[in-house]
Parts: sequence; structure tokens; C-alpha cells
Amino acid sequence: MKLLVRAGYAPRLPQNFDKLCCGQMLASKGMADEADSMAEALANALLKAADDGQGGLYPIIMDASSCSVRMQEYLANRMTIMDFHEFAHDALLPRLIISRKPGPIALHINCCVRHSASDAKLRHVVAACVESFIEPAGVKCCGFGGDRGFVVPELNVHALRKINKELPANCQEGISTNRTCEIGLTSETGRPYRSIAYLLEECSRIDHIK
Repeated sequence: MKLLVRAGYAPRLPQNFDKLCCGQMLASKGMADEADSMAEALANALLKAADDGQGGLYPIIMDASSCSVRMQEYLANRMTIMDFHEFAHDALLPRLIISRKPGPIALHINCCVRHSASDAKLRHVVAACVESFIEPAGVKCCGFGGDRGFVVPELNVHALRKINKELPANCQEGISTNRTCEIGLTSETGRPYRSIAYLLEECSRIDHIK
């Protein structure tokens, strides 16, 4: 929200946003009807919030890639849903003054970003914020599997078994676009992983610019 305002936008949240869910967690457990019911409630709230009053719709931005991909598919041809890094690439970078950090930082391209083929935009946003970043070659999926990592942590441990050998000592932080992925990566690497939104916010602060 702070970034959107800083870039000159006037963000709005759907009514009762704290009670809404895309339903992905239920869909992953085979509860398709319940998941679609949750997605439809969210879709109705988004359509109402996005109404521009002139027969059109403002774009919707979501800040978790798994939710974004689900709603992009659920609302296909009905409205525009953008994952945060996609909107940041298209609409925030041109409006923000950014001071790059030296790096290196670690970048995790999670499964949903790969699925949506928006990884190039994510890399571009990261490159706009830091002078160098690392994508561990041996890590494609973090293994957290939505919420499975909370109850079967062995999945996360196994999937990330090669990551520490690929991260140099001077790499002190990581970036991704899905909170549970970031939790698993933080746990296994001992380095804080956070959303790309936090990195972009940090590097576009007026007091950060020299």
C-alpha cells in the first residue's frame, strides 16, 4: 500500500478483505467445491471493489503468487488480476526513484511464478533494486507445498538440501513472492526471505537515496 501511494496511485481494498480467501488451500486438498465457493466470494468482492463507476474495472493486484495464479485462472476473461511483481514491473518502476543495494541477494522463483511465466518480470524488478543477485541452480521448488511444510517439514528440508552450498557467505537475505515459500527458505538457509515488495519499498525510500 505504501509503495502504491508513493508511486501516485490510490489503492483500495475490497470490503471485508480480512475474511476473504482464494480457496487455494482447499483446492490443494481436493476440496474443489469448497475452494470454488471461497473463490467466488472473493471474485464478487474484487469485482465490486474494481468498479471504476464508468462501466470499466481497475486492475486487481494480489501479493501472493499462489493466490494470484488461482484467481487469474478463476477470473479469466472477466477481469485483470496481476501478481504484485507484474504490476511493479509494469506500473511502479517507471514512477519510482530507486537506489540500488550492492547485494548479493538470493532470488527464489517459486512454482507459481514459473507457472505464470512471469519470472522475467520478477528478475527485472530485482535487478532494478540490487547490483547482484543469485538464483541457486539446484533449487526449483522449495518443497513447502502450500501449507504442507508446516506439518511435513521433511519436504522442505529435502527440496532445499542443496541451497546452502550455492549461497555465498556475503549473501545475507533472500527474495520471493509467496509467504510460505519465504518461511521455508528462511528456516532452511538461516537468511531472512521476504517479498519483493519489501525490497522495492526499501530501495525507493527518499532517505535511502544518496
